[in-house]
Amino acid sequence: MKISVLLFLMLLLFCPQAMAQAKAKSFCLLKDRLFVQQVSDIYLNPQSYGDKIVQIEGFFEKYIDENNQERYAVFRKTAGCCGDDGRAGFEFVYKKEKLKFMQNEWIMVEAIVRERTADVYLEAISVVKKDKGKAKEFVM
Repeated sequence: MKISVLLFLMLLLFCPQAMAQAKAKSFCLLKDRLFVQQVSDIYLNPQSYGDKIVQIEGFFEKYIDENNQERYAVFRKTAGCCGDDGRAGFEFVYKKEKLKFMQNEWIMVEAIVRERTADVYLEAISVVKKDKGKAKEFVM
């Protein structure tokens, strides 16, 4: 075990390309416990997540915007003014194909954080249907 770690570190030191690939593959998993705080941090500091792949689970939503374009979102329920009517999550784009999930199906999105004018969104690398398992749909 120690030898493989040592070899990996030596590879990173002597091969800048390998170091760049390792950096680009670092993950940021949005966990149940600090979900809302992590989502807020991404919105406030998107540049801090530019070299990370963000992994988020939540409900799938599809809607049509004002330009008649199909849009996707992944979100969780949060506290709102009248119970559990709040939401936290992201709009995302997926360029590989049109998504055919049902509204409110549980999905996992792996994506890169992107910015446009006054908005932050996710550019999805993969989107898969998941069993909710122990993940919480209602987060704080």
